[in-house]
Amino acid sequence: MNKSTWVDVDAYPDRFSAEAIVGLLASEGVPAYIASDEPIPGLGRNFSVLVPPELVQRACRVLKQAPVGDSELTYLATGELPGQDL
Repeated sequence: MNKSTWVDVDAYPDRFSAEAIVGLLASEGVPAYIASDEPIPGLGRNFSVLVPPELVQRACRVLKQAPVGDSELTYLATGELPGQDL
C-alpha cells in the first residue's frame, strides 16, 4: 500500500494520543500510521493519524463511536491513570 495517498482522519498535540488512536483503529481492523511535524524526537506539536483512502469512512465511524477523552488517551498511551501518584 502506498502511504503517500493515505488520508488524515484526525490530529493530536502529542505522540501518545496519536499512538492510542492508531491502536484503537488497528483493533477495529483499520491500518493507520502517524505523520508528524517532529523535527527532533520530542519536539513535535502536530501528530496526524492517517488511514488508507478506502477506509476513511470506517475509521471515522470507529472514532465517532468511541470518543476518547484526554484522560483515556493518557491511560491508553502510558498505562497510568490521571492523577495516579507513583
